[in-house]
Amino acid sequence: MGSAAEAEKRPDFTRARYDHVPYQDEVFENLDVSRLLGMAKLLGLGPGDTRDLRVLDLGCASGRHICAQAARYPGVAFTGVDFSAAELANARARVEEQGLSQVELIQGDFREVEVEEGAYDLVLCHGTFSWVPDDAKQRIFELGHHALKPTGLAAIVYLTYPGWKQREAIRELLAMRVAEIDDPEAQVRDSALLLRVLQAGYSARPDDAHARSLLEIVESIQASSSNVFIHDELGRDHDPCYFLQFAEWADECGLQYVSEVDLKSMATSLLPETTAPILGQLDPDFLETQQLIDFLVNRGGRASLLARKETLHLRRLCKESLAGLAFRVPRLGGGALESEGTDCVRFDSVHGDGVSVHGRAAVRLVQRLSETPDRPQPYSVVEAALKDEGVGSEALVPLLMDLLRGGAIDPHFPLARLG
Repeated sequence: MGSAAEAEKRPDFTRARYDHVPYQDEVFENLDVSRLLGMAKLLGLGPGDTRDLRVLDLGCASGRHICAQAARYPGVAFTGVDFSAAELANARARVEEQGLSQVELIQGDFREVEVEEGAYDLVLCHGTFSWVPDDAKQRIFELGHHALKPTGLAAIVYLTYPGWKQREAIRELLAMRVAEIDDPEAQVRDSALLLRVLQAGYSARPDDAHARSLLEIVESIQASSSNVFIHDELGRDHDPCYFLQFAEWADECGLQYVSEVDLKSMATSLLPETTAPILGQLDPDFLETQQLIDFLVNRGGRASLLARKETLHLRRLCKESLAGLAFRVPRLGGGALESEGTDCVRFDSVHGDGVSVHGRAAVRLVQRLSETPDRPQPYSVVEAALKDEGVGSEALVPLLMDLLRGGAIDPHFPLARLG
């Protein structure tokens, strides 16, 4: 722990670094607004209609994500907040260039900024929570609770243990090496040399499983662009946490953990069959089960959905909501499906994992939805497609629920798109 004086200087140092070296902002397809609103409806939350839909993005950086979403969904209003003047200048230029009149940008520290109470359907926070000090983390939770409508949903992406432990050790080695170097570019050059030393050392031990694991981490760090590296690996604040810590802290700030953005990542069915009997003896509750899964799969990050505690939620999927949703296949990059006969297809999901679909009716539905990757298809189309494959009304809902839980299809809230 540093001194109080150092803590006061930290925000200014971090802000200056972001002003000097802007972050490499991205469009996060797992945080697509239609998809998140679809998840909200599937969870028994979310808007009743498409009027007055509003999204708050905490840590919007240069606004690439919310601008892409605003262009995609012109009927939704967006508010982006970031403390970097340089990042917000880039965001404002992007907004003006694209003529996005429904985007509002606010420069300010989370700990000081105020937003309208109970006004937002979604609160987004990607790539920020694990890179800010504890008081800013708490404020993210508090702003989420304050800003959300009663049935709104917050989506927070953050780093988790135990998966981040090994990478964190390498990060700490880099931090020790560049501690006396002030210039960010010089830090990157020196770090690159150190990473090459580690790469060579681990590569020389191909039969050592631990060395192979560390080599994979080093090479993933080396693949980062320099501006991402400066902030993600050399930033002063880098604070992964255990899932239970995250959920308990959110609870203290008035938010309840509901689900992951990727439903498949929560399933105990992904675990080895041998764990089931022992897990049954432990009889963990819902949150403890999620923490155990993190250890069993060595998870290094989560994209969690939170709702206001006042909104009673039983953490179940609402089958009754299916008829009001649309559906699409969350393929990464829109690549072709890999078919294995007529009863199995595989693809890489935008959520970062491989998905397999079995059974003729399910396969045919996935293939059909893949023909319109940018246009989620309404329930009526899905219902007709499955009936064509001989799926009766009683079997239709269970099949859809299995596909949703398995990550083969994503739920979407119908929103008007440009074009």
